[in-house]
Amino acid sequence: MAGHGSKPLRGLVSTQQSSIQTGKFGRMFRWLEPCFPTQSPADEQAVEALCTELAKLMVSSEFDSNVDDKNHPTPDSDILTPEPADENPTIAAGYTYFGQFIDHDVTFDPASSLQQQNDPDALEDFRTPRLDLDSVYGRGPADQPYLYTKADRSKFVLGPNRGTGAMDRPDVQRAADGTALIGDKRNDENKIVVQIQALFLKFHNRVYAQIAPSFAAGQDAAHFAEAQRIVRWCYQWLVLRDFLPKVCDANIVNEIMPHGKVHKPTFQLYSPHDGDAYIPVEFSVAAYRFGHSMVRPSYALNDGFARSTAQFTSADKRRVTSFARIPIFVAKATQSTDAMNGFGELAPELPPQWGIDWSFFFGKLKPIPQGQKQVPQPSYRLDATLVDPLGALPEFARTGGLTPFASLAFRNLLRGHNMSLPSGQRVAEMMAAKTVLSDAQLWQQKADGDVINAWPEGTQLLATNAKWLQGTAPLWFYILKEAEILHKGHHLGEVGSRIVAETLIGLVWYDHYSYLFQKPKWTPADEDIVGLDENLDMLALTKFVG
Repeated sequence: MAGHGSKPLRGLVSTQQSSIQTGKFGRMFRWLEPCFPTQSPADEQAVEALCTELAKLMVSSEFDSNVDDKNHPTPDSDILTPEPADENPTIAAGYTYFGQFIDHDVTFDPASSLQQQNDPDALEDFRTPRLDLDSVYGRGPADQPYLYTKADRSKFVLGPNRGTGAMDRPDVQRAADGTALIGDKRNDENKIVVQIQALFLKFHNRVYAQIAPSFAAGQDAAHFAEAQRIVRWCYQWLVLRDFLPKVCDANIVNEIMPHGKVHKPTFQLYSPHDGDAYIPVEFSVAAYRFGHSMVRPSYALNDGFARSTAQFTSADKRRVTSFARIPIFVAKATQSTDAMNGFGELAPELPPQWGIDWSFFFGKLKPIPQGQKQVPQPSYRLDATLVDPLGALPEFARTGGLTPFASLAFRNLLRGHNMSLPSGQRVAEMMAAKTVLSDAQLWQQKADGDVINAWPEGTQLLATNAKWLQGTAPLWFYILKEAEILHKGHHLGEVGSRIVAETLIGLVWYDHYSYLFQKPKWTPADEDIVGLDENLDMLALTKFVG
């Protein structure tokens, strides 16, 4: 062990093979009062009832309006039919799940209970507050050797190929009972995010192979560390240069990022104490949950897709629903091709032919006439509407009947209340936002595609809950309405963009192993690897991986 004044071994200052450690949650706006200050158990019951009613208004009923040629309800239209009122013309569907993958990399709070009041300053984040892919690398080859090949403990083990035709789309490796053997179990939540996990496992293996000529025999540890650094830096690049400018206001992202002679980010809100990065609850409990509104009811995976056998999907739709519906809506799903559910609910592993053709999920969107494949599939718009399957999450709703807790919208609203988050208006005022949404914009207007219409249900909710809603709105709801009303649901508005962008850029900046701190002008082209350059985005990554 190095003593006082001694120097570390050469290389240790820039090597970080395993980074699992706990971080802290905290607040950006700790001086603002809660959105719904309650004084009694009766107040708590009233707020929970309000959250229940608002959640119902936030969940659309896609199954009411779409039927197939046999009059079966379907989750949305087929892949040959555009949906301009619902689809986001600027963000491809894959970024919904890349966003989920990012979330799993930086936050994990297994101790927090939805039904209890929580003190964010006392919550422990069981993920490193860094974009370092610890959900992929786990605790490293020494601590979790089963993630890595036995030959050299430097490459990841992958499962069987599930691609169609010549596509190489492996599942992750699994135990005999179907449990995914990966760095974060949550990346097996659904059959899209688990394939993003496999994509990054393959990315590491490909980079490791590409740089092999630079290392002599016996240099396995250095070889692994260099591959890991390149993969991590490329991942950080993808988050900052590809993901953030799409989901946030690109002008705000550019304001924060280093540019010109300014070599470090410019933050207004994100200010860690003593430089120790943290996860703001305004980010994790409110702003970053924008992705829930981007979820489509169903997805097509590839051209040769094994069609869904689900009761609510016609054989010619070539899409599969996001989540299996629970029994009170349709007959219980029993087959592996029923839904995208993960954790072995409907299938212990990724079914054959479910390997994703990534051009269906990533790439530049352009108008496509009806009758032609809508590829890449667009995400849904960022707005205050969640698709029908998210109103009845299967893991929280069983045959005994629905409770409010089965609704993702209700869970988000109640969690924000339990965390004493401030209202969206107060946050907007404190950050001196150019526009603070009015009650009329929040509760009396609703976007239908690019058109703003009256929202009578919201108007009625405001009228019957004026005590709670006059001049105030839950932060998560406010951020979604800001995107919906001011930006047509194409990207986040000023409040959402500022919280999301400053947090993610801050996590990278305050990681002293990151490219942004060590080499702010770095690009993937600096690695001199064919296929990695300054144009790297998620589609280019999938092509590089193969």
